[in-house]
Amino acid sequence: MRNIIYTTLLMLFILTGCKKAPINPDVEGFWKLREFTVLSTDETTVCSNMYYSITRMLTEVKGSQAGTFISRTEYRDNETKLVLKDFKIRASTGDSGKNAPVEGLRNYGINSQEETVFEIIECNGKRMILQSDYSRIRLEKF
Repeated sequence: MRNIIYTTLLMLFILTGCKKAPINPDVEGFWKLREFTVLSTDETTVCSNMYYSITRMLTEVKGSQAGTFISRTEYRDNETKLVLKDFKIRASTGDSGKNAPVEGLRNYGINSQEETVFEIIECNGKRMILQSDYSRIRLEKF
């Protein structure tokens, strides 16, 4: 009887210990895209109903009219840069296998399907400013 209890407790500890913690909890989470500025033209676009969902391995960008896309997520340079790469069109349970169109990604301040490297300019867990070679985006925690 004791062996069953110990085995059950051990299994519970193992199963609850498998949750993957965020790499950077200030960056990862659900964000509302407020605006982005295209650096080459200094043109700012104010956004509504556009969202970033950033996790340790996957980022999803979603908007009511702009389409939904997913990418792989990684950090570089001691977590000072957020890298979104290999954007695909979102399907119901994953990606569709089709590359995201760059013209659709531009609605989110992203100018590359393959890889966008954002420098984390400001991030306090409530507000975040990211800047790539294409744009500067301002997000607020959702």
